[in-house]
Amino acid sequence: MLKQRILKWSALRRREYEIAIFQTEHPRDKKGYKQVYQGYIDGESHTEVINKLFRKFNIRDLIPENYKGRTISSGDIIMIGDKYEKKSYYQLQSGGWAVVNRIHVC
Repeated sequence: MLKQRILKWSALRRREYEIAIFQTEHPRDKKGYKQVYQGYIDGESHTEVINKLFRKFNIRDLIPENYKGRTISSGDIIMIGDKYEKKSYYQLQSGGWAVVNRIHVC
């Protein structure tokens, strides 16, 4: 019974996030970011969404046909937003994902 309640509560926290992936023409460039993908993904948190995106866009069999970029690598930026929060931007750096300002995205 308790497990069933936990699963139901977990389902209530899930929501649909708007996502976008931004990449430069060459990996690790500092300027010239362009949007290469936009879509939606379900998740409970930004951390879960980032993990799902990283997996989805780094396993060739999971990459959507309309994806115009390369596999996600260092320097790439992901935007995550929903109707309840402002948009957040995360850049993959050598130590993991870091929050960045929107100004980095052209």
